Amino acid sequence: MGGSVAVTVERGEFVVLDEDYRIVEVGPAAQAGFGPLLGQNVLDSFPGSRPLFLPYYEQARKTGETVTFAQFYDGYVMRVTAIPDGSRLAVFWELLGMLDVLTLDGLRDSLEATIQTLAGAENTLLKDRVRNSLRVVGDAG
Repeated sequence: MGGSVAVTVERGEFVVLDEDYRIVEVGPAAQAGFGPLLGQNVLDSFPGSRPLFLPYYEQARKTGETVTFAQFYDGYVMRVTAIPDGSRLAVFWELLGMLDVLTLDGLRDSLEATIQTLAGAENTLLKDRVRNSLRVVGDAG
């Protein structure tokens, strides 16, 4: 895998997908959930995930650029980063929150906490983009 992916591995859980979205590599932190799915299409392995994740994965492949997005799936809110690397796609994720749907109070509280976490993640992403832009400008001069 390319150098940009190696730096990002420190973020935690990740899988690497081939051009058909089959899982070809599983990071150590993701072994329990994704190890048994090695060789399987990740979108087929998680019902309903195709329309939620595929547009971002295709955007990363089409542009050749890293795509980061927040996604809600199966009760969890995650920050997902898709990094194209040749014919492969490295996908990293960070759990931002879990929605408690058992009671209205639980749902309200978990939504508030998740929204605060998302706002913090958005600020971090913005800072990263500014830092990367400044690095590019600095390298050009």
